[in-house]
Amino acid sequence: MNIPDRIELKLDLPGLPELAPLVRDFASRALALAEFSGDRRQDLLDAFLCGVELVERALAMEGDAVIPLEIGVTIDARELEFRILEHGIPLGGDLGQNARVDIAERIRPNTTFDRLSWVQKGREGSELHLSVKREHPAIEVLEDVRHRLEREEAENAHADISCSTMTGEYRIRDYQEGDGLEIARRIYEAYGRSYPNPDLYVPERIDLLNREGRLHSIVCESPEGDVVGHYALERPDLGPIGEAGQAVIDHRHRGHGLMTPMRSAVEAAGARIGLLGIWSQPTARHPISQRMNLKFGSTPTGLCLGTTPAEASLRGGVSGELEDGNQSARHSCFLYWDPIVEEPMLHAFVPPELALILAPLYEARKREVCFETEQITPADGHAAVRTRFESGRGVAWVALDRITSGTFDGVQAAINAMETSASAATVFIDLPIDDPSCGHLTSQLLSEGLRFAGVGPRFRAVDDERRAEDVLRLQLNPGPVDFAGLVVEGDLGRTLADWVVGPLNSTGRHPPQ
Repeated sequence: MNIPDRIELKLDLPGLPELAPLVRDFASRALALAEFSGDRRQDLLDAFLCGVELVERALAMEGDAVIPLEIGVTIDARELEFRILEHGIPLGGDLGQNARVDIAERIRPNTTFDRLSWVQKGREGSELHLSVKREHPAIEVLEDVRHRLEREEAENAHADISCSTMTGEYRIRDYQEGDGLEIARRIYEAYGRSYPNPDLYVPERIDLLNREGRLHSIVCESPEGDVVGHYALERPDLGPIGEAGQAVIDHRHRGHGLMTPMRSAVEAAGARIGLLGIWSQPTARHPISQRMNLKFGSTPTGLCLGTTPAEASLRGGVSGELEDGNQSARHSCFLYWDPIVEEPMLHAFVPPELALILAPLYEARKREVCFETEQITPADGHAAVRTRFESGRGVAWVALDRITSGTFDGVQAAINAMETSASAATVFIDLPIDDPSCGHLTSQLLSEGLRFAGVGPRFRAVDDERRAEDVLRLQLNPGPVDFAGLVVEGDLGRTLADWVVGPLNSTGRHPPQ
């Protein structure tokens, strides 16, 4: 379940004097949850109770002996708001106006509550709103729950890569026709309906993708023959690289390190197919999936911010931190790369400041690279700008194979269309790093406020279908990103994160100090 970003409480009761202690206790506990204490808490409590009493008194004067009341409270990162809804006779005319003025003056909104207002709700009655700003950006009780669930999920994930005495009793095998139903059920049990790839909820789609080779599923069977785990090699375009992902384990079979043998089978499948390498997107929410990639020889090449909607979380997991009071923040992923065959030397045309972070990234993956940092103006000509938008995740991609004099305007137009027309929350821009004008275009785009993301390893297809080349990835994040929740594993990962998340300047990112 997702952790809410606000607390909503409600109390329905008849307006009887004998129930006053219940109202006091309700309001006092709400103020405590909002982390008001001492004299400030007492003043707010007294003012709130004054409001309840005056509303009841005004209605009683109009002829209602026992007035049904509904008392609500909302607590979020910004404020606490009490609502006192009466269901009695309408307060109209001079008497109603005088009652409202009297209540406003008695509660002293300028010195106790920050805002006081009346809301007419038709046949439901009228509602008094009392609002006060909170001094803390987080709600402590929700943060405690969030951290507890994070620890539990990290412990569960750790159990998925640490073998037990029973690990050898499980069978790791290739996909068989008909496995799709059990895989879809495992996905649902782990993610509810929040998993960003809708194909995995449709057994027929899983069967079809495996028949076509666009998905190479690895299945884990329990000693009883039940499908309890799934890990896949994804190749949507049947290209020369594949993505390792879509990993899930039945929660009843966690604790036996089953992710490790499934990942080994995925790596072996990539080698049999003859891929250039395997890339993956471990989450930046906890370090476990990053550790697994490091264990298998993968190295970080990028940090892609806001790749996943905040509501996509494991059951019992957590949603993103709040960046503002309205939207939950989006999760991020690292890019990791594990080459299967030796990679050729690369001439990379980049701004000089980015060569400082790109050099250790290439060194880690053992690819020889020659950096060309001279800013070469693009030649005249036409270059197609390709776009793709994934509505389920709110993510857009802008890519090109060649840079010419009109490319900058074309890329800007594509970004604008993705951000405004498609309402993309995240936009990635993939540039051909081996194009002589890549450094020039990158500097232009960084000066427009885009972020450095890293390298997309062999993401760009070339004329030879058995080859592919790197892209230099930039990113734009119109939607809120969970920066506070970023968790990074390894020294190189931390260096990369410092560059990606560090303060913007006109040339990209400041290097770590």
